[in-house]
Amino acid sequence: MSTGLATLSGRGTGLISGGIISFFLAFYTLHLLLFAVGFLVIAFVAIEYLTFAWSTRGFSENWFRLERFEASKRVNRKALGLMGLRLIHDGTTPFYAEVWDSYPQTFRMVAGSPRVLTWWAPGEDLRVVYGFRPYRRGAYNLGPTYILAHDAFGLAYRTLLIDSRHEVTVLPSSPSMPSGHLAMRLRTKYLGTTVLRQRGYGTEFRSLREYNGGDDFRSIAWKHSTKGRLFVKEFEQEMRQDFLILLDTGSFMGAGRLGEDAMDIAVDAATLLTSYILNGEDRIGLLAYPTDPIVYLPPKRGPRNVAQVLEAMALINAGRGHFDLPKAMDYLTKRLDDRTHVFAFASALPPSRALLDSYARFAARGHRLYLFTPELFAMYPPLPSPTDQQTLALAQSAEALRARETIHLIRSIGIPVIPYDRRGATVKVLNLYSTLKAWGAAA
Repeated sequence: MSTGLATLSGRGTGLISGGIISFFLAFYTLHLLLFAVGFLVIAFVAIEYLTFAWSTRGFSENWFRLERFEASKRVNRKALGLMGLRLIHDGTTPFYAEVWDSYPQTFRMVAGSPRVLTWWAPGEDLRVVYGFRPYRRGAYNLGPTYILAHDAFGLAYRTLLIDSRHEVTVLPSSPSMPSGHLAMRLRTKYLGTTVLRQRGYGTEFRSLREYNGGDDFRSIAWKHSTKGRLFVKEFEQEMRQDFLILLDTGSFMGAGRLGEDAMDIAVDAATLLTSYILNGEDRIGLLAYPTDPIVYLPPKRGPRNVAQVLEAMALINAGRGHFDLPKAMDYLTKRLDDRTHVFAFASALPPSRALLDSYARFAARGHRLYLFTPELFAMYPPLPSPTDQQTLALAQSAEALRARETIHLIRSIGIPVIPYDRRGATVKVLNLYSTLKAWGAAA
């Protein structure tokens, strides 16, 4: 999209205004030198403008070809992304060019520059390469690209917009854990190491053994037993478990600074949990729910499913309204077939009769809920002013008391509540996950 006619720049407009003022002063003082200066300035700007407008006639998208290379399509939050543009000048006139590629405000430039200023002759390639670091999850566009042509003195210009948008999906970051941090936690209560199978009443046949008192009669292998000697079938008991991440997308989860709010912290922890589950044999699912479901992915296993979960979490942000935990549990009760551990990242509201009833139905199906709730009063960094910090501390103390009372009430009905602040929730999430892997229930 071109602006059409050439436009006077601020410098050109200033010179024209100076020439007109010089004319007025010349008429007022009858000073011939002022009249000559004003005339020469206005004439110079007019000639330069007309020359530039004539030489760049036809300035449009047809003059240029643009292609992107080294273009990142998926980038983790706070990771490095790359973008390169190659522009070819197919026009007939050289000019001073200023080219810049627009980018979102949540992207920080860390290498190169999306803007370049140079003399650009016909047939020459112009390359713009830069590195960026995104600080907010979501889907964003790099572009459109602007081309500004101006004369040698910067008195006039033409602007062209080339709509060459490139979509970049910013995935949630996966915080790294210190080596060996969970080594002592990822254990079973029997063998001291994480295993996927143990002897028990499962579905996959393991071996035969002699009958012992207390064995279930239903496990007796009658075909292999003889009079006076009974054998029982022993099966593999699966230690694989189902997990589901429940994300509150209500307004309370937007507490905190941009890129570091309660939702971002929750998604970071959920991402690391997902990566641990990918390395094992468990199944993982996702539900984003404010007052109605936004995204639902049933628990599955495998890299493809994990990629879908991460892609969905990249596009989830806090919105409007308040999270309805009873409705979310009823939704899951109807759709989860197998017993599932639900890691809910949600703001805590005082329990109601609806919560009691929905949790009873949810738990009766064998599901377990673990509520990770943000301490909203602790989501903001200290203020630089001592007076402002003192006022904030008073407000935070009242909010902290209300939050503790709410958490106590929720725990009293049997729901484990794990609060987290702006320092993160990854350690608490992985501690719970390792406990569930070892014991099958929260200790």
